[in-house]
Amino acid sequence: MNKCVTLILSAGYSTRMRGDDKLLEKIDDISQIYRIAKAAVTNGITYMTLPAIDHPRERALSGLAVQKIFLNNKNTGMGASIAEGVKYIQDNESNVTGIIIIPADMPLIDSATIKAFYGAHSKYPGSIIQAVDDEGSGHPVLFPGRYFENLMLLKKETGGKDIIKGSKNIKILKFEGKVATLDLDTPEDWRNWRNERFD
Repeated sequence: MNKCVTLILSAGYSTRMRGDDKLLEKIDDISQIYRIAKAAVTNGITYMTLPAIDHPRERALSGLAVQKIFLNNKNTGMGASIAEGVKYIQDNESNVTGIIIIPADMPLIDSATIKAFYGAHSKYPGSIIQAVDDEGSGHPVLFPGRYFENLMLLKKETGGKDIIKGSKNIKILKFEGKVATLDLDTPEDWRNWRNERFD
């Protein structure tokens, strides 16, 4: 039987926001971190890496059944965050056959996006499943169990791209627009995106 969980990466420092936190930015009066966590929780078991306990991001998750992984303000690059998250899941969750990995700063990923990965894992349990949109490949990415050891060896800013490139067993989930590729890293990114939403 397949058992899929979601790992949301939320431990970065948001340095390009020049003092603000991109994950606390509001979309329709809901913080981005709460919005994407709720989308994941709606579909199943959800883990999230966070910089530290009692961080503002943790407080923004109040009321959500998110299992939190605190990195204690170290190893917050994407690769290290993935490695720590997968290790934690392996230690605390039994019989996991797939992990959906999602950076927390992607405003167009919603519950339906994540649900599609659960369905795809049931259909292709041994495959890496990657989201692709009109701009190219991106996130989420689902890694089946055979890749967990590789994920736990990732370092600092190096994500899972090399693992994907080295695999011959990849399935694509196609989405319209920029669902899989749009992330918002700077105040200008957020301002421009909000302006585009209401044009």
